[in-house]
Amino acid sequence: MQTLIKTLKQVVSSCALLVVCNVGVAAQKEQRIISHAVAAYGGDALLTLQSISAREQANQYSQWQSSHALQGETVSYVNEQQRMLLIDFTKQHKAFKQVTTRLVGSHGSNMPSVIERLFVADKGYVIDHALKQYQPASNITFENTDFTVSEQLDPLIIRKLYQDKAASKWTDTAYIQGAAHDVLTVHEGSEQQYIVYLNQQTGYLSRMLTERGGQLRSFDFLNHQLQQGFVWAQQLFVSSSEGPIYQAYLRELSFNSLKSQAFSLPKAYKVKPKDVPVDVSKHTFLQLAKGVYFIGQGWGYTLFVDAGEYFISAGAWQMHANDKAWQKNLALLKTHTGLNKPVAQHVVTHHHSDHMMGLEDVIAHGADLIVHPSDISALQAHLTAPLVAQRVIAATNMHTLASNKVVLIDVPNSHASHNLVLYLPEHKLLFSEDMFGSSWQSGFDSPSNWPHGDTYHRLKILTDKLQQQELEVSVYASSHHRRVLTHAEIEQALAIELPTKAQLMQRVLGE
Repeated sequence: MQTLIKTLKQVVSSCALLVVCNVGVAAQKEQRIISHAVAAYGGDALLTLQSISAREQANQYSQWQSSHALQGETVSYVNEQQRMLLIDFTKQHKAFKQVTTRLVGSHGSNMPSVIERLFVADKGYVIDHALKQYQPASNITFENTDFTVSEQLDPLIIRKLYQDKAASKWTDTAYIQGAAHDVLTVHEGSEQQYIVYLNQQTGYLSRMLTERGGQLRSFDFLNHQLQQGFVWAQQLFVSSSEGPIYQAYLRELSFNSLKSQAFSLPKAYKVKPKDVPVDVSKHTFLQLAKGVYFIGQGWGYTLFVDAGEYFISAGAWQMHANDKAWQKNLALLKTHTGLNKPVAQHVVTHHHSDHMMGLEDVIAHGADLIVHPSDISALQAHLTAPLVAQRVIAATNMHTLASNKVVLIDVPNSHASHNLVLYLPEHKLLFSEDMFGSSWQSGFDSPSNWPHGDTYHRLKILTDKLQQQELEVSVYASSHHRRVLTHAEIEQALAIELPTKAQLMQRVLGE
C-alpha cells in the first residue's frame, strides 16, 4: 500500500512539473514574440522614450441625417481630419489638436470644427480657437487629454504591449497580405482586452482588435517606415462590421524632439467667462404670449398656439417612438390651462426622423399634419402606416394658418433643404427646429464645435429671410432649447466672429 501511495505521489509531482514547464515554455513564446516587436520598433530607445509628436491627415466616415428628403433618412458623411498629438512622458505633459472639415454631409460652409485640449503642470485646459479663449478643465487628465488617440499609434501600442507582457497569451497564427502573423490576446476576458497581430518576420504590428461599447473595431496599420531608429505605420484604417470609420492616409511621427513651449497656452487668448448650463431636467410649462405655450424637457420642446376652437402645435422631437414626449406636453398644457381643446393641426417642420418620432401620437390624437410638399414622401415613409391624403396639408413659404395667426416660412439650408418656421405676427414670435438656440443661461455655444458652428450660418440664413419678408421678431423659441431668446440676444449671437478655415488652421496647427 505504501509503495502504491509513493508511486502516485511521484506521478502527481511529475504532472505538476510538466504543467509548470508547459506554462514556462508558453510564457517564453510570448516573451520572444514581444521582444522581437520591441526590437523592431526601436528597442530600449522605445521603452525609455522621452517624448513623441504625431501629425496625421485622415478621412472620417459616418452615417447621419440627409439634407434632402429624396436621399432617404440617412446618408454617408465624410470628414477631413487633421490631428496633432504631443506627449512629454518625462514631464507628463500632453496636447491634442484636431481640425474637422466636412466634405460630404449637411454643412452650410467649410468652416471646420476645432478642438485643442492641453494637460500641463498637472492641470487640464480646453482652448477655444474660434473665440480666442481658454478655460481650466478639472476633468482632463494626462490619460484622457487625447481621447485615446495615442492608443492608435503603433509604437505606443508596442510599448504598452511590453508593459502588458505578463497578461499576453499567444492565440493563433493569422495571415495578412500573405505574411504569417502571431496573434496575441492581452488581458483576455477583461474590459481592457485587446488583440494584436505581429508580423513574424519583421515584428511590425499589422492589426489590432478592440471592443468598446459592444462594438468590435479593427485597426489596420500600413506602410511602415524606419526613421530616427524608430518604426511606425504611415497609414491607418479603422473599421467595424458596419463599415469604414477612419482612414489616416498620412502620418508623420518624431521622437524626443519636443520643447516645453509646445505645451503653452496662447498668449493673446483670454480666460473664457464662466457660464452655467440651463437646467432642463424638469418638465417645463411656459406661456410666451396670450394663447401661446412652450412646453417640454431636456432636448425637446413643443409650441402650442390657441387658434380658437383648437390648438396648432409644432415640435414632436423625441429619441424613441415610445417616449410619448408630445403626448406628455399636451397633458401638461391641459393641466395648466384647464382647456380641453383638441390639437387640430401639427406642423412638421422638416424631414428628419428624430423630429417626426412623436408623430404617431399626434396622428392618434386626430391632428392633421402640415408639411412642405417636398417632404411628404419622407413623412409617409417614416410612419408605420401611410396617412390618408386628406390629413396631409402641403405648405410652402408664407403659408398662413388660423386666419393669419400663424405664418409658415420656408427657410432652406444645407441641414434641411426645406425647414418651416412658425411666425406669429400678433406677438412677433418665432418658433424653429434645428436652426439656432443656446443651452447656456447667458452666453452661446461656441462656433468651434459641431454642430454649433453650422447653426450660426443657419441663423444668418434665417434672419436674412426675415428681413426679406420684412418680418419683425421679438421672441425666438427653439424646439431644442429651454432658453427663449430675445431680439437683442439674437443680435449678440450674430455679432460673434466666425473665423475662416484658413484662420482656424493657422490658430490650431500653425498652418
